[in-house]
Amino acid sequence: MYQETLELTAPAPALESRQNTNGIGDGIFSWYHFIQDFTGQFALEWLNQLSKPGDVIWEPFSGSGTTLVAAKLLGHNSIGYDISPFMVDVARVKIDWSIDTSNIEQEFCSILNQLSTSRASEPDVGLRISWDEYNHHLDPTTPLYLSDKKLSKWIAPRVAVRVQELLKVVDRINDIRIKRFFRLAAASVLIPASNMTFRPNICYERQPHIDYPVVQFFQERALDMISVYRSLTANKYPALAQVSIGDARYVGPPKADLIFTSPPYPNDMEYVHQTRLELILLEYINGARELTKLKKKMISSSVKLVYKSNDWQRKYGLEIPGVKDIYIPVKETLKGRNWGWNAAEMIAQYFGGMRLVFKNWAESLSPGGIVAIVIGDSAFNGVKVPSDKLLAEAASMEGLSLDCIDVFRTRWNTKHDIELRESVVILQKPQYMSLAL
Repeated sequence: MYQETLELTAPAPALESRQNTNGIGDGIFSWYHFIQDFTGQFALEWLNQLSKPGDVIWEPFSGSGTTLVAAKLLGHNSIGYDISPFMVDVARVKIDWSIDTSNIEQEFCSILNQLSTSRASEPDVGLRISWDEYNHHLDPTTPLYLSDKKLSKWIAPRVAVRVQELLKVVDRINDIRIKRFFRLAAASVLIPASNMTFRPNICYERQPHIDYPVVQFFQERALDMISVYRSLTANKYPALAQVSIGDARYVGPPKADLIFTSPPYPNDMEYVHQTRLELILLEYINGARELTKLKKKMISSSVKLVYKSNDWQRKYGLEIPGVKDIYIPVKETLKGRNWGWNAAEMIAQYFGGMRLVFKNWAESLSPGGIVAIVIGDSAFNGVKVPSDKLLAEAASMEGLSLDCIDVFRTRWNTKHDIELRESVVILQKPQYMSLAL
């Protein structure tokens, strides 16, 4: 029987990764980064500055769990929600530090033992070919491609099969928490093994993979995770953290004193689309139709996420004077077009959805509670969308007062010749709110 020797104190080999998002130099924060995550250090610094002893931290858009991990490290109880079932499980793994490490190691050896034949058949490095050659290897009747035709370009048949074989072994684990741990390690393989990259929107690589050392990458990632996990369990972190599926417009904890979050930006990024491979290959959804259903639950942040079923949020957005001032000139730039995506409607839907979020926060946050929103400006058709100022305006309409807008970075958008800001918007719930609100 194959037996793996665990050298858990040694650094794992360098990994090819989702561009600057799946690196291994950032401890637990690096286990899985979403493309728009802020860094763990950023969250730690801001939480340390804004929180006080005994505060409960609320993360309404929890993503990969960065805020929840930072809160736990600082000794704060926390609760998070996200609309994506995959991201909820990512966060669950990153905040669960109570598993016996020896049980994780035992399951890891069992996984590698079952995969020993698969590993022997893998190439040592990823094999790339031209797109013309790649197309000759495709079989459109592959079940994965039948469920979502776009995946035929995203991931090669041979690579997809290797991933599916790995997941079959991992899914035999009985302990659900350990199973999630190794599913996360497997998920981190997908983008490096695929034909996709992020700049920051999703793009095709110049040369696609035809094969990839899936088990080798998984082994390296899992070893790194186990090493980090051992250091976490060696210390005592009594703070509690939990995360659930939930819509930021409607759900909240029984008690919360501080919200630290980064909602979707109105920047034409499809957040669910970024994790298409993970959602489908890890079987959180079944094909493109279910992916669309999940997208429709999102707050609109992309011109490709403007749905008639969400148009009811448009009127709430246009009731914000600053949003209407943006909506009209963007609408003007679209005059005469009978093609393309409607950026003006997306902007209205986005800020209307965020008004509902603020209403929910104002009702659920403790009196005197603080909200910190990490957000970036955007531009459409030459018109700047000052998201930080517009969100502050929308929040004030729902009873949250603006404390300050802290601009931490600016960049010049050469396409629109406009300076865009990234900011932290600090809001506060009054100690006593008017009944009219």
